[in-house]
Amino acid sequence: MSITRLLGTMWRVGREERLSRCRMLEVQKLRLRRLLEHVLSHSTFYRTYYRTYGITADKLDGLELRHLPPIDKQIVMEHFDALVCDPAITRAGIERFLHDCDDPGVRYKGMYHVMHTSGSTGQPALFVYGAGDWRIAQALVGTRVLRYRPTLGRIRYAFLVKSCGHYAGIQLAQSASRLGFKRLVLSIDDPIDRTLERLQRFQPHLLGGYPSGLAMLAEQQLQGNLHILPRKIIASGEHLDRGARALIESAFATRPVNLYAASESLAFGASCPHHKGIHLFDDWHCFEIDGAPGGARGRLTLTNLYNYTQPLIRYEMTDEIELADTPCPCGWPFLLAKDVTGRTEERLWFEKADGTRDCIHPAVIATLYTPGLAKLQAVQTGPRELLLRLKTTGRSEEIILQVKREVAKALRQKHLDRDISIRTEIVDEIPNDPGTGKYKLVVPYPPAKLPAGNTP
Repeated sequence: MSITRLLGTMWRVGREERLSRCRMLEVQKLRLRRLLEHVLSHSTFYRTYYRTYGITADKLDGLELRHLPPIDKQIVMEHFDALVCDPAITRAGIERFLHDCDDPGVRYKGMYHVMHTSGSTGQPALFVYGAGDWRIAQALVGTRVLRYRPTLGRIRYAFLVKSCGHYAGIQLAQSASRLGFKRLVLSIDDPIDRTLERLQRFQPHLLGGYPSGLAMLAEQQLQGNLHILPRKIIASGEHLDRGARALIESAFATRPVNLYAASESLAFGASCPHHKGIHLFDDWHCFEIDGAPGGARGRLTLTNLYNYTQPLIRYEMTDEIELADTPCPCGWPFLLAKDVTGRTEERLWFEKADGTRDCIHPAVIATLYTPGLAKLQAVQTGPRELLLRLKTTGRSEEIILQVKREVAKALRQKHLDRDISIRTEIVDEIPNDPGTGKYKLVVPYPPAKLPAGNTP
């Protein structure tokens, strides 16, 4: 990617931070109109779907977002080939690509960033970004989250993510310019002692990763097993709860920036230095909270205004958002969320034969993908036992082998493969947790959390 074009996009994104709220909403409305014109010209699915509601290219004047029918993950996957705006992109082609290549630096057809996830619902999904889409996501993160400004020296930036495979976090981390950053990618699948050793030697200026992974590093810092002084910490990919935030701040003497991101959009929003909540970047997105006005709390329906390759318009998510009723002192024109509640999954702690323990991050389960896998759940049935419950639509034997192979690889990286047994179970459905009424991707075995002072 041309660094000149990226810097130009960053300049444009930065300029929009200074718009008035009224002017920013005009920009949002214009971008929605352009996106609708694009999908009606290039997406067979949207053109057909909207026509059944009487929506055609010549009837966009006066059309409001709420007039459009919603979609969800199931619709996106069932109509994948017709929904994407490049006929060269196919679900079967992407699945072959993912099967043959797990290097996140390789792009589908040499040009598309592809990511897969099972997410918090356990239902696998694919997401695709073209070069222009990706550049805007990069600019949003670089300008509004990292607050990057060119310097004489390179910034040492360490990431603790799922590092092998086509996932959002690792692809975004690797796309940081080598001109401005010296990068260290740490895998959540590595043994803790190896991660600590590499991080200690690197001494990062910036530290990024999943909140649960950052909290784990904070525990190690407080226990004296790690000694680093990052200037800024970026937490993303999971819900950053108060406990994790306090632990990270206590260990590193800096409050983490909360980047609200997912495969559906790599930059929904972020907290600012005032930390009054999360600013939702609604110049590049439309956020609907159960269709209610400001101040309400409810589930999110998203419209991504910058992904022209796989457009998501009125896409229903499981995240819950509570909007703030007062503006942030920072002066940003963006919608302010008091709280964003995504899915928080616990780590799976396993015992080794020598009595020590190590964990499997929930991202290992959330990022599992194989054709024919409709839904999954990981249930830890004992200190050294893991049950994978699978709902399939394809050849179950092949799916079981592929899923077990991926989980075994993660266990092997943690040196847990000789101690942990994996079982599989094909089921017709995976119900929600009867206690909470919500779906649980990961079910830990008590005690799920590492006791204080117990060093793996």
